[in-house]
Amino acid sequence: MRLEISTGGGEEATEVAVSRRGTDATLWIGGRAYEADLHRVGRAYEMTLGDRVEKVWLAVDHDTVYIHAFGRAWSLEVFDPVERSLQASVGEDSVTAPMPGTVVSIAVAEGDEVHAGQTLVTIESMKMQSEMTASRDGRVERIHRQVGETFDRGDALIALEPEDETVKEED
Repeated sequence: MRLEISTGGGEEATEVAVSRRGTDATLWIGGRAYEADLHRVGRAYEMTLGDRVEKVWLAVDHDTVYIHAFGRAWSLEVFDPVERSLQASVGEDSVTAPMPGTVVSIAVAEGDEVHAGQTLVTIESMKMQSEMTASRDGRVERIHRQVGETFDRGDALIALEPEDETVKEED
């Protein structure tokens, strides 16, 4: 699972990836791997990080996680990059990749009319498949990647004709 975490205050979000195996996990923070074990102890958790064992208290309120550990307290905002990309594309003419991956399937062709919510392309990132959908009604202008091609985060996958051009043609 990949998330973006920010402590707020205008700070750039840090990408965090978590790979779990039972109570064991590998946390990838800023490209560096940390082996961890987390299990519940009463109302708190006990986290083993390397040779260090710490009590951790967590409280979650929607997308904000409050953490007290290592003698400090943090308030973290957690963002799902797929959801963020989908929200950012609302009203935009391009469907962009929320994270690096591979194109699994393309459900449309250039020139096709599409409707809001219609699946345009299916991608795979970190062994998870995600369907990328149209944020609005429109016409497919360009397909930037083909099935099997890889892409980086933020790369354009499918472009719709700009709304003003679509409206002009219909008038």
